[in-house]
Amino acid sequence: MPSTNTWRRGSTAASSRKPSKTHDITDEDHVTHPHIEPSGPSEQGLAGSLLQLPPELLSQILSHLTFQDLGAMRCTSRLANDLLSEGDILREWLRQNYTLHLLRLYPPPESVTFTYLSSLQKRYAIATEAAALYTEYIERKIVRHSLMRLSPYLRDAKLKDDFRDVAILMQERMLPLLLTVQHYLESYATLFVNAPRYGAETAKDPATTERWIWERERDVLSSYDLPHLVDVYYFWQFLTWTHNQLVRPPSYAGAFERRFRGWKTDPLTSHDLNFIIVFGNLNALSQLLRMRSFRDRQRKVEEWKRVLDPATCYPWRKHWGDFGLEYGAAMTAEQAERALKIQIQDGEVFSNGARAVLIEHGLLDRDADTAIGSAQQCTEFLSKIAGYDVLHVLPAHRPTITVGQDNEWCAACQCRHLATACPITSGRA
Repeated sequence: MPSTNTWRRGSTAASSRKPSKTHDITDEDHVTHPHIEPSGPSEQGLAGSLLQLPPELLSQILSHLTFQDLGAMRCTSRLANDLLSEGDILREWLRQNYTLHLLRLYPPPESVTFTYLSSLQKRYAIATEAAALYTEYIERKIVRHSLMRLSPYLRDAKLKDDFRDVAILMQERMLPLLLTVQHYLESYATLFVNAPRYGAETAKDPATTERWIWERERDVLSSYDLPHLVDVYYFWQFLTWTHNQLVRPPSYAGAFERRFRGWKTDPLTSHDLNFIIVFGNLNALSQLLRMRSFRDRQRKVEEWKRVLDPATCYPWRKHWGDFGLEYGAAMTAEQAERALKIQIQDGEVFSNGARAVLIEHGLLDRDADTAIGSAQQCTEFLSKIAGYDVLHVLPAHRPTITVGQDNEWCAACQCRHLATACPITSGRA
C-alpha cells in the first residue's frame, strides 16, 4: 500500500511542485524568502526631499499645519527636529497662525524657538477654554434665568439653539480680553513674589513695598492699548462678580436651603479669592467654573491651600505648576510661603491701577461707579459684548449683524473687533 505522506523527502508529490515566481529554490530542502523591491521612494526619502525644499517654500507649506502637527513632524527625523526647533521657519509659522495682539503681549525673541511656541500655545489654549466656560456660564446662569422670567413658556432647547450664534460671537470677543487679563496676572504675580521685603535690610515700612509694586504695575498697564484697556476694565468687573457668585453663597437663602445645598460653611474670604485670581490665573479660575456645586468649589479651595504650602506638602512644586502658569519648579520655598501669606485687598488687583491710568488719559470719568463687580456693571458689559440687550431681548429677536462686521479680523490693525470700530480706519475717514 503506497504511503499517504506526500510531504516526505524525495516523495513524488514534493518533487513535482513547480517553483514560485517570487522564490529562488536552491535545493529540494531550502527555499529563500521572497525579495520584493519597493515600488516607490522610502519614507526617509520623502521626508528628506520635503525638508530640502527652499526655506521660503517650506515655510509656506508648514504654515498650514497646526501646532500639534508641527510637534509631530519634529519627531520624524533629526533633520526635521533641527529645522523646527529654532529659526525663521518657526517665525513665519508664528506670524501666520497667531494674532498681532498676542504677539504684542508676549514679544517673540530674536530667534524663535519651539519652546517659546509651546508656552504661547499653552496660554492661548487656556484662554480659549476660559472663553468657552465663561460663555457657557453666561448662558446657563444669567441669560436663561433672565429670559425665562420674561417668557415662562420658553423651552431650554429652543433658547440654546437660538443663543448659539450669540455665544460664538461673545466667545470670540472675549478671547483677546482674557489674553490681556492672563498677561496682567502673570506680571502682577511676579511683582508680588519678587517684591523687596520690608525690614531693616530692604525697605523701612510696608508702604515702600507697595509703592515699588504700584510703579511697576503702572508700567504694565500703560503698555496696553488704551481703548482696549477700557474693555478689559469692564470685563474685569464681570469676572470679579462671577467668581464672587461661585465661591460665596447667596444672601437671600434661608437656613434650610443653606443646609440642603451645603452653604453652611463659611464663605471664602476676599484674601483667598484674590490669591486664587492672582496666582492661579485663568487655569485655576477655569477649574472653579467647571465645578457645578458650591461644596465642590469650597473643597477645591481648601485642597489648594493645603498642597501649595511647602510646610505641609512635600511635592508642593508640582502642585504650584498645576495651579498656575509660570510657577512650579522655578519657585523657591521662601517665595511660596510669602505668596501664601499675602493679604490682597479687593480693588488692589487691576481695578484701582487701571482706573487711575484711564482717568489720567481722559478715558474714564472720575465720578464713574467705583464699585467692584456690581450687577449694573455686569449688565452693561454683557450688552456690549453681545451687541444687544441680552438680558431683556430674546436671541431670535436680536438685531442682525452684517457678515462683514461680525467680529472679523481688521486688516488695518490686525485686532479682532468690529470693522467700524477700528481706530486706524476711523482716523483715516
